[in-house]
Amino acid sequence: MWSKILKISIPLILCLALIVPVTFTGCGGGGTTQTEIVIGASRDITGPQAGFQAYGYAPVYKMWIDEVNAAGGIDVGGKKLKVRLIEYDDASDTGVCVKNIEKLCTQDHVNFLFGPTGTAMMFAATPIANKYKTMMLCGEGGATTMEPQLANMPYVFAVLNYSNHFQLPMFVNLIAAKGAKTVYICFMNDLHGAEYNLTMQSECGLHGIQVLEAKSIPISITDMDPIIKEAKDLNPDVFCMFAYPNQNILFMQTAMALNFNPKCILIGPGCNFGFFPLTFGKALEDVCGEGAWNAKSSPALAAYADKIRPIVGGEGNMDYWGSNLYYSTLQYLAQAITKAGTLDTDKILEVYKTTHFPTLLGDFYWDIQGNGKGGGLLPQACYNGQIGQWQNGIFEVVDNDKNNTAPFVYPKPPWPAK
Repeated sequence: MWSKILKISIPLILCLALIVPVTFTGCGGGGTTQTEIVIGASRDITGPQAGFQAYGYAPVYKMWIDEVNAAGGIDVGGKKLKVRLIEYDDASDTGVCVKNIEKLCTQDHVNFLFGPTGTAMMFAATPIANKYKTMMLCGEGGATTMEPQLANMPYVFAVLNYSNHFQLPMFVNLIAAKGAKTVYICFMNDLHGAEYNLTMQSECGLHGIQVLEAKSIPISITDMDPIIKEAKDLNPDVFCMFAYPNQNILFMQTAMALNFNPKCILIGPGCNFGFFPLTFGKALEDVCGEGAWNAKSSPALAAYADKIRPIVGGEGNMDYWGSNLYYSTLQYLAQAITKAGTLDTDKILEVYKTTHFPTLLGDFYWDIQGNGKGGGLLPQACYNGQIGQWQNGIFEVVDNDKNNTAPFVYPKPPWPAK
């Protein structure tokens, strides 16, 4: 009887072996026979935010991929695997971005995701990554509004510092120590602007600084004369411009033309790039921006600046806010994969929850949200700086802590003569 059963079973077992796949590789999984590490991204390759793609996160992760592959790949369980990038253009459209992220997960089956461009994009994309259990390493974009959700998004890691984490608390400490009493806020009408406006108002309230006005502007604004004239009449000690580069450039041009010269000016994204001093020259002296780091921050950062500068096309495209953070995030990723010895997402997440690695920033680790069960933010101790101030062509770190590379100047000088 048993001989008859064996005669039937053995051919059946052999047949099943031919049709059952050896490995199962899904989004964020990584099967045992995988021959490469696939990373996906939906980015603003075209559209109004394309500048960030050209000079922000993208050149950093492309340089890192080239370096990794030139070295033979990342060690995964004793075998070196090269990295392949799948990058889609979302044309600066949030809806397209969400569709791209879904495609990268369900059709391309990527192992990891690089975050999209900007705060609003990141807010929309991260729940999709989390839904498909794919680690997303975010670059440009603040997480003020997203913070409470990170407790339930264990696959999302945001590295950039932002309004309440820990930029504006540092900035308001700086201006309060110098005796500032009044502030005028101008913010663009999107998630980025709204987050910075609310955080600035809250921090000012804690320090007894009066907010004279908080003016919302459209992203498409072309005339800032009425706002600058109103601000000039109110005569604030400090003016904050929470917008993106196009609006920030327009503000600088208008403020100089109308001779509006408060004691301190804080400008958002754009001011941290090397093109701002190239554009405005001496007029930018002692204007503050969000960030910050520079070649004086450490020997490692000096070497990194020399390495990334030709990659982005020269000093005018240098990012003194996030570039060092993005590169360190990728250094951490490679070391975490090697320590895990696998591309299994859950095993890599365990490394992220518990392990410190040396990176460009020095000691790098994650502040895991949700009592150790959620996604990650970078702790304050890991940053090279929160607030920068242009002094003699250098984006100096003016924080009142160990990161400081120059004293905070207040008040700033008048605009140079025309």
